Amino acid sequence: MKMKGNSVSDKRLKKCKSIKNAIYNGIYVGSPGRDIYFMLSYLNKRQMKEIAKLMRKKFLIIPPKNHGNVSACIRFMYGQFDKQGALRSDEDFERMKKEKPDWALSREFIWFLFEELRKNNNYYGLTMLYEMEGHRLGDEAVIYKDKKKIGYMEQNYFLCVKFAERCKSYKHLFSADYWAGEYFVKFGNVSKAINYFKLAILNAEKYYYKYFPNGDQYYSKRLLKSFRYVKKNDREGWKEFYRKCKKLKAIYREKG
Repeated sequence: MKMKGNSVSDKRLKKCKSIKNAIYNGIYVGSPGRDIYFMLSYLNKRQMKEIAKLMRKKFLIIPPKNHGNVSACIRFMYGQFDKQGALRSDEDFERMKKEKPDWALSREFIWFLFEELRKNNNYYGLTMLYEMEGHRLGDEAVIYKDKKKIGYMEQNYFLCVKFAERCKSYKHLFSADYWAGEYFVKFGNVSKAINYFKLAILNAEKYYYKYFPNGDQYYSKRLLKSFRYVKKNDREGWKEFYRKCKKLKAIYREKG
């Protein structure tokens, strides 16, 4: 089993050798995440541990320029084939409420992977696992209106940031707070959403241009959304907060 390249646009996918009986011959963005998900129900715990051990040996240690391939791989292991889960759209949210996703079996395998990555202090791998588990907990929290789940989500995003600091995965140092803010908006907790959007902006002040030297359309839109939410919902604290922002004022001034 191999992690196929480092990013969504990685041309090396075309040069990878095909794997017999694997989905798309094993050559796809996020490989081997889909294959792992669909075979989990056929595996016992010993086999799960063996596969987790193999993944630990192949898992990236240094954060890549684009996290898309790795995040897709982990997301696929949950059987989550669409990005952003319950946050994707109102239609997807309603669909997930009806489907009532069950990630118990996926989590059993992913916890084995957690254990393996801890063994060799793979901080980048742990960053990614905590981020993706945070997303799934956020989905469950808003689907079931579960206060415990939203608390666990916060803990996972906190650990995501903690390990991102250790491996210098700059994107996660502001994106985890942004996604926490989004889930709290969906959960209906305005004060928490404000706090996390502020954190996302202030941390992006430090790390956004380290990760995106020339800017980035995807996260610039999300940071702009954070600015707008804070301005609308924290009128008393908005001016003082805005004064703290320096580098990212350009994003707000341009499109705000």
